[in-house]
Amino acid sequence: MDVICKRTTEITDDEIIVIYRLFNEVFEQKRDPATFREEYSNTVLGYSYHSMLYHEGELVGFHSCLPFYYMDNDRRFLAGLGIDSMVKKEHRDFFGFRDMIVACQNRMHEEGCVIRIGFPNDNSYPILIKGFKYKDIGKMTTYFLPLRVGGVKPSLRFLNPLSRLGAWCVIQLSNLSQNGKEYSFRYAKERESFDKIRYKWFNGEYKTIEVDNVKARYKVKVQEGARTAFLLDVHPMSKKMFDKVVREIYKREARHIDLMMYVGHLPFKPMSLITMPHKYEPKHFNFTCKVLEKGYFDDSLYDINNWDVNLSNYDLL
Repeated sequence: MDVICKRTTEITDDEIIVIYRLFNEVFEQKRDPATFREEYSNTVLGYSYHSMLYHEGELVGFHSCLPFYYMDNDRRFLAGLGIDSMVKKEHRDFFGFRDMIVACQNRMHEEGCVIRIGFPNDNSYPILIKGFKYKDIGKMTTYFLPLRVGGVKPSLRFLNPLSRLGAWCVIQLSNLSQNGKEYSFRYAKERESFDKIRYKWFNGEYKTIEVDNVKARYKVKVQEGARTAFLLDVHPMSKKMFDKVVREIYKREARHIDLMMYVGHLPFKPMSLITMPHKYEPKHFNFTCKVLEKGYFDDSLYDINNWDVNLSNYDLL
């Protein structure tokens, strides 16, 4: 097995065609090769990093990392977000996957990246923790509000009137949310660069809410059969403004959706959404990291309470 790591700007058009052919084979989803450069070049550096795994000249694996700027209090640092890992079925083993990850990490580190972050699924999570010595930061929490329970589970369609009434009651009660304390996080996205590039992904999917001094983004998507409004990000964050944003989404979308959802870590319990216990979550959102620059961070890094993290970090759906 051979591994080559390239920047987006170094990838050829022919390589893009082969990469997306592999993507279609592994995930049974088609991607348009014409979107490759747009997606991966829309970063703070103007490119991403890509590891390509070859067996006897054939591309059998691919892995990417997107660079972002984050803040550690007042100190800016460069982080790489690992995404789009895939290996052909007959070539899946620990060593090939490891070689792709390490090649990408090394190239990023050479260019100033001090940490790699990721959101592995439950299958990849133990491999990264035990095999790659990644550190666990925590699990994001799912917050939800069913407007039409029959959209989530068709057999419960007869309960739709009751769930609509229940959702309306929760939304009205959330008007009592008065805690306007603005929360800050030790590890947070650098807002200027983040907002400039992040919402260009998947152009047209994101909707904006601006109320008082707060800006929020959300999108409506059919997820597992349910038409869902996903709240991605609220900034600056406070309990009062979070609940106000949820009410605004409800006002705009209630007639058209089955479910409202936010996935992330909140330092408070919202009044507008219900907190789902981790053991009942249909999907866990694990948050992990690998420090590439020894001694750069202290142990506060490994506490999710110190992080501003949610679906805006990457669409994990």
